[in-house]
Amino acid sequence: MNIKIISIASKKTDYESIVSSYLKRFPSKISLQHTKVPIIKRTKTKSIEQIIAAEGDSFLKQINDKDTLIILDQRGSLISSKELSIWMKSWLDNSIDPIFGIGGPDGFSESVLNRADKILSLSPMTLPHSLVPVIVVEQLYRSWSILNHLPYHRS
Repeated sequence: MNIKIISIASKKTDYESIVSSYLKRFPSKISLQHTKVPIIKRTKTKSIEQIIAAEGDSFLKQINDKDTLIILDQRGSLISSKELSIWMKSWLDNSIDPIFGIGGPDGFSESVLNRADKILSLSPMTLPHSLVPVIVVEQLYRSWSILNHLPYHRS
């Protein structure tokens, strides 16, 4: 299974080493990559709506029509780690390669939200944008550990 995380992000952060450490923990049958789509600089000449639309267009160019797209958005559904492991089992059983989308600081455009197969919220709280890939990768690793009965997850 190939899992992609596509973030609308700009700078390299201190969190990237944590993401890398989780990527190394997955078995060879699961590959995971994190790709960044550049944030468009906020200026007075473009409205936030125009910027979000342009970022959304750049994001959508990274995916195919048949890809399974899970968008992370505060308006999404909350699920448990156990539920995410059930999703992962289905992806493994059905040869699905999911893509997780992380929006820019102002979120995703309606065109991206409309394209999503699922919209997921990590928390009702506001989280630091650069921390979200760490949380996603950790939860994916936790899901894999649940499926394989590893002691990493304790419920």
